[in-house]
Amino acid sequence: MPARQADIAVTIVYEGREHVLRTYTHEYRSLMALIYDKLYVVNFGDCKGIGRCGTCHVRLPEYAEETLLVRAGNEPNTLGKMTGVLPTSRLSCHIPIDERLHGLRVEIMQGEEPGLY
Repeated sequence: MPARQADIAVTIVYEGREHVLRTYTHEYRSLMALIYDKLYVVNFGDCKGIGRCGTCHVRLPEYAEETLLVRAGNEPNTLGKMTGVLPTSRLSCHIPIDERLHGLRVEIMQGEEPGLY
């Protein structure tokens, strides 16, 4: 078995509580999959990662690497239909698991926007 890549620890804020989730590069296909697997969040990722439902809306910190803030695929369209979206808003289904996430504090915004839910 090939050697595992460096550990990644990302802090997820959900309902006011912080949860440190540990993984490694490419263990999960997206941040949404990591959160879904390790932290039970009701109605999170309803569209299973195609970027259409908005239920995996997260906010990254302003200090996040600029490349993490670039929206891809269906994100601009989906986020454009939602309220409460900031420049640091992303759909976690479009955020790959890699070293750029290490040490970040990511906030789950589920339930704050009536938008697409």
